[in-house]
Amino acid sequence: MINATLKPLTVALLIGLTGCSQIPTYEKPLVDLPTTLGSTGVSAGLQMPTTEQQWWAQFNDPALTQWLDAALQNNADFAIADQRLRQAQAALTQGRADQRPRLDGQADAGRQQTSDVAVPIGQRQTYNQFNLGALLSYEIDLWGRVSANVQSLEAQQQAQRLNRENLRLSLMTNVAQSYFNLRTLDQMVDLAQQTVVSRQETLNLRQRQYELGSITQLTVQQAQVELSRVEIQHLRLLQQRDLQRTALSLLAGQTPAQILAYSQAQAAEVQAYPMPVLPPAIDSSLLMRRPDIQAAEQQLIAANANIGVARAALFPRLSLNGFIGLGSEALNDLFSQDAVKWQAQAGLTAPIFNRGSLQAQVDISEAEQQIKLQEYQQTLRQAFGEALDALTQQHRAQQQLDAQQRQVDALRETLRLAQTRFDSGYSSYLEVLDAQRSLFDAELALVETELSHLSAGIKLYKAIGGHWQAPNEQGS
Repeated sequence: MINATLKPLTVALLIGLTGCSQIPTYEKPLVDLPTTLGSTGVSAGLQMPTTEQQWWAQFNDPALTQWLDAALQNNADFAIADQRLRQAQAALTQGRADQRPRLDGQADAGRQQTSDVAVPIGQRQTYNQFNLGALLSYEIDLWGRVSANVQSLEAQQQAQRLNRENLRLSLMTNVAQSYFNLRTLDQMVDLAQQTVVSRQETLNLRQRQYELGSITQLTVQQAQVELSRVEIQHLRLLQQRDLQRTALSLLAGQTPAQILAYSQAQAAEVQAYPMPVLPPAIDSSLLMRRPDIQAAEQQLIAANANIGVARAALFPRLSLNGFIGLGSEALNDLFSQDAVKWQAQAGLTAPIFNRGSLQAQVDISEAEQQIKLQEYQQTLRQAFGEALDALTQQHRAQQQLDAQQRQVDALRETLRLAQTRFDSGYSSYLEVLDAQRSLFDAELALVETELSHLSAGIKLYKAIGGHWQAPNEQGS
């Protein structure tokens, strides 16, 4: 009879221990992406390396690697992201601890006197009390509140990890972009400096020709105007380069002393960088590995789990508490067999008058889940737009490069012909001036277009979350 009575109680206890989750069934948001981002406009050939380290190594620039390493070590935002991840990991550890019984030790010693007028009257007593024991407490997760909270914390921890990875990706691409901006300005400054030297030599020549009476004062003045124009442009480029140096130093987390020292350093030797080579088409599924998209989904999973936490709060909580220890009036008797004492109890608490507040929390959690869903979809749309824009910029920049190079070649020949015509007396010096101005402007534009092409490759690298190949293609 006793066994028949205990059996249903045992089954009920096991059901209580397993819990009944209140988390809504998670459904991964549908993604409506085309098969590819579009054609890159190039034929199949050499592809970008398949790891981030190899991607940066292709530029063969130790200084770039040093800047990237410095940024990861010193950038304040990245350091903050490390601490946020540490917080999330600690919160998860704390949440998981709630799934296990809690054991606390207790020890106390005291002396007290009872009242002479308390019941029983006239029996005042003075005595010592020594206690030593352990208190065990455990909440049976009947409705999955604790497990839902752990699931939410796990998703939040993953989201913080992915946010850190997204910041790392953004930081590296921003540093690379800033570094290439600086190197481009170095190249433009170098070009302007060479042009200033050339224009000064031209002005010296025109002055000698004027002294010999072969040209007029107007031609000398025109050469002087052109020299001043190039000098002004050179000074503007120097200013832009100094500002870019400071921006790169700040991005890499340099100290004020390091920033000042670098701003006064000599310009690096100008070098040409290889342009990113893309495959004929890029799989749009690469977008799904972007850390910001994955982080947005983890936030959605966490919000979905929080609904379970809020719903479980509407139901009663069952907790088990137990105490075992020792107690005696005399310290010498504390560890005797007769000093053992214990207590076991179960407690059930249920909301009565605050159910409306708890239901409001459920509504808040459900609304938050919908917000996270919209944020996920918006993140995905923005990612696709960034990748498409970078791909378009890269493709058009390549076309502009080709056209720009043809223009520079044509203008160099135009300048040669204009100079020949002027020296032969067939044209005025204005033709030479126009050709010089056009060539200088075109050469600067060519350098800027090369930067635009390189920047597009960096932006595309960031937009798809890494290299060009899909995960199942790596190492094949």
